[in-house]
Amino acid sequence: MTFIKSVEKAIDILSCFTLETPVLKVVEISNQTNLTQSTVSRILATLAKKKCLEQVGASGKYRLGIKFYQWASVLRQKKNLSDLARPVMEKLRDFCGEEVTLHGLDENRRICFEAVKSRFGVAKVTPVGKILPLHCGAGGKVLLAFLPPPERRKIIEGKGLEQFTSNTIVDPLLLEKDLEKIRRDGYAVSKGEREEGAYSIVAPIFDQNGKIAASLSISGPIFRLSDLDLAKNAEAVKNAAKEITTNFGECID
Repeated sequence: MTFIKSVEKAIDILSCFTLETPVLKVVEISNQTNLTQSTVSRILATLAKKKCLEQVGASGKYRLGIKFYQWASVLRQKKNLSDLARPVMEKLRDFCGEEVTLHGLDENRRICFEAVKSRFGVAKVTPVGKILPLHCGAGGKVLLAFLPPPERRKIIEGKGLEQFTSNTIVDPLLLEKDLEKIRRDGYAVSKGEREEGAYSIVAPIFDQNGKIAASLSISGPIFRLSDLDLAKNAEAVKNAAKEITTNFGECID
């Protein structure tokens, strides 16, 4: 199959715009993509002409344009996994009181598809669209655990395992052992692996072919969520994930 390099470059540039970096300069995009500034400038000008990007005043910075709002509206009208999961997520939140999130794969990372807020004032908040690593935090490790072995190894051996806290697993062999346990148990637990003081319990959601489609999690501060309620909460998350898996398969069929 032949790929069009200019389209790949344009997508790489658009992928630089995230919740954390919604506005970017040419030099910043050049550094992130390893493309020359002249190449970046030409592609930015084309994307701006097609309203995929827009310039921010006379600052030389860019942000996503009106086209993305139009495309997002089309997506919202389509019955997708987030729509199917939302009612189940709300029931799970009512059961445990904590934030419930849905994460999916984004190449070698994960992205938050949907989130239902905690009922508590002091709570973990994950914005929809937030990009996170796969190797740390239960939400990412569940996705990683159920990938085909070649894909999993490629991600683990890729750019290295970045350490976020003292509890992050950065040894590939130890991580593989942990992923094996996740597959055996059918759920994952994270205690401050990506964020100090956070605790999460996560189960996998599969598509109609049995492939990993998403991960479903409950997350909260470690002073409220703990091993004392692990059995009860893990069972609730697994049951909710199974319900979404069933609904997802029926919708596609």
